[in-house]
Amino acid sequence: MNDNMNELESSYNNITSNNSGFNSASALQIRLDPSSIIENVELFLSGKKIVVEQDDAGKIATRHLEIGKPKANSRGIQAILNRIQLVINPQAVQGNFSCDSPSLSTKYEDYIYYIRCDFAETLMINLYEWDVEEEDYDDIIDSIMNLIEPFMTRLIGNKEREGYADTFKTIESNKINENTGFNLFNKK
Repeated sequence: MNDNMNELESSYNNITSNNSGFNSASALQIRLDPSSIIENVELFLSGKKIVVEQDDAGKIATRHLEIGKPKANSRGIQAILNRIQLVINPQAVQGNFSCDSPSLSTKYEDYIYYIRCDFAETLMINLYEWDVEEEDYDDIIDSIMNLIEPFMTRLIGNKEREGYADTFKTIESNKINENTGFNLFNKK
């Protein structure tokens, strides 16, 4: 029986390779899911951080710890998060800033300029309604745009979608043994 197993193993090989060490289809989900980014922005705006604690019984739990003053009231935080989610989402990251223009990044730069101006205007219009301090105005815009700008570079030249092929790369190799051929059950 053991000789048959060795013969069987030598006659058929299957190799599966996933991108960056991920061993499941969740690699694509990780690449497309911006929920952790949105959560970090929410923590920034609310003046909180997540801490992990363990009680005397060994139970581990997370909680939000206030570390500063919120940058806006709850209505303002939610409105800002909603606007960010319109820009950073799984559908947007599958877009493409094409190379139609003389400069590869011209369309990207125009898009970022539009997003910054639109966000700055919306924040200014709602400054008092959202309880945003004037001294926090620039910090909110710059911090959020410093997140959006590198995230959106994934769309330049269609590189994000090209990377999907590596995520799902599968290689199969079949070796025909002279004695058994493809007869996996070693029947003669």
